[in-house]
Amino acid sequence: MKKKILILLALVLALGAPLVQQAQAAEISISVGDRPYYYGPGYWHEGYYWVWVPGHHRHGHWIRGHYERRGVYNRHHATVHFRNHHYWRWY
Repeated sequence: MKKKILILLALVLALGAPLVQQAQAAEISISVGDRPYYYGPGYWHEGYYWVWVPGHHRHGHWIRGHYERRGVYNRHHATVHFRNHHYWRWY
């Protein structure tokens, strides 16, 4: 008798499993002012290479993403002028 009940229970569970609703995943993406001007990971401007630094927290305050000058002066790129170049100072 126990064997018949277990078989019947297994059959009911096997048939009822596909009827359970699957969870619907939702994707949320929020971007609020982190990239006011993003032209790629880096570029040359007047002999210096500028790289993108993503936004981050510093001392409890949000620092927006910006470009920073990296490396030393390179005279081969001295005549390159990136038309959308902005140099922001954060004091």
